[in-house]
Amino acid sequence: MIYLLTAIGLTPGGSSTVHIYTQTVHRTTQLTTRTTELTTRTTELTTRTTQLTTRTTQLTTRTTQLTRRTTQLTTRTTELTTRTTELIIEQHN
Repeated sequence: MIYLLTAIGLTPGGSSTVHIYTQTVHRTTQLTTRTTELTTRTTELTTRTTQLTTRTTQLTTRTTQLTRRTTQLTTRTTELTTRTTELIIEQHN
């Protein structure tokens, strides 16, 4: 019985059923409280992770938009440079 009590986190100091019951209730309350704390913390972390994932998605979307715009501007710059070069060549001919 002592080994059983020790294995589940109870002290084998008393031998009465009431004492064992009281210790069991106390230990169960401690474990339930700790489980609740851990569940609350897990929920907080999950919420924060969701927020960060949402923000990362927003930033990725914006980066994609900016990359597309940069590509458009680069293409337009290349077109203008080509046209400028053509005009310079025409002037020299």
